[in-house]
Amino acid sequence: MRILFSSLEAYGHTFPLVPLALAAQRAGHTVHWAVGERMHPVLAEQGFTPWAAGMSIRAAFDQAVSQDPSVSSTEAVKADTVAHRDLVRRAFTELIPQAFETDLVPVIDRVAPDLVVSEAASFGAVKAAQVAGIGVVTHGFGRGIAFDRDTPEVTLLDICPPSLQEPEVLTRRGRVPLRPVAFAADGPLPPIAADGDDHRPLVYVTLGTEFGNARVLGEVATGIASLGTRVLVALGPSVPVDALGPLPDGVVVEAWVPQAAVLPHASAIVHHGGSGTTLAALAAGLPQLLLPQGADQFDNAAALVAAGLATQLVGPQAHPESIRAAVAELLAPTAAAAERRRAVVTEIDAMPSPDAIVADLRDLARPVTDLSSVPRQELPTT
Repeated sequence: MRILFSSLEAYGHTFPLVPLALAAQRAGHTVHWAVGERMHPVLAEQGFTPWAAGMSIRAAFDQAVSQDPSVSSTEAVKADTVAHRDLVRRAFTELIPQAFETDLVPVIDRVAPDLVVSEAASFGAVKAAQVAGIGVVTHGFGRGIAFDRDTPEVTLLDICPPSLQEPEVLTRRGRVPLRPVAFAADGPLPPIAADGDDHRPLVYVTLGTEFGNARVLGEVATGIASLGTRVLVALGPSVPVDALGPLPDGVVVEAWVPQAAVLPHASAIVHHGGSGTTLAALAAGLPQLLLPQGADQFDNAAALVAAGLATQLVGPQAHPESIRAAVAELLAPTAAAAERRRAVVTEIDAMPSPDAIVADLRDLARPVTDLSSVPRQELPTT
């Protein structure tokens, strides 16, 4: 088969789909991918054929702001404001879907795919598939995606462990569980993580690819270093390599690391609570300290804290002393906390693998005949 994947131009929206696409390749299918050009190099490295489509989340926000002079760009990025939520709705339910639908019609004509796999926030791809009469499935990237429920629905491949998913998603008729598999582009493992002779715990620190903050990362590194651990900080593309300045011994800072390869070597993780990193840390059974910065991260953090799977520090609560105390507690977990993490690892392992889902993909995909069945994104993530 020829399969056309589509996702928003962001790592957190694209990488969750890569394991299924790789499984499709292993099964002998040809994979094309419609997404913004920033994602093209890493997708091409995996053997997929990328096609330019859609608009970036940042461009959509900028355009939404430009259409409403009463809202400043500063207000637009504050997740707790009415202005932000209005702009989110406009960007994710109007501007981005319109761009994808427009761009995907000619791509579908060129590729002639047998089916479309659309990331759940890219429902413009679902509309384009409907126009072409092609079967489509949607692929989730985390928790809490709202769907219309009164019409026949597109199949949702849900990668969130059921114990952490929201009830309205679990009861959706078209939901099919899919095991979350961590993906990162290939690269060398940093020596601090690969050193088998250094028995100090390794604490991995990241704020993801979209919410990098040099001040927060520096405070985390400073707080943890006094515990006598190894500390590996992944800056991400938005933080300059030298932005953290001088740091204590035992702290290594990298612009980028192969996160999926690092996690098995870590004893704990401090991160932003983005869906991809959260799911990867859960699958690895790691103690987690969450420092949510925006988007869906506050909801993810609240869910993990409620389940006894993580600790969180929000805003001014996060400073070197509080971070140090929280990580020290993570590195000396109670038996009950360790058992809760193992239970989620077992739950994830029991979910169908990407290879198993690929075998049923044609049957799961079906043409959309009623656009009211297209998924509606409630709170987007990056």
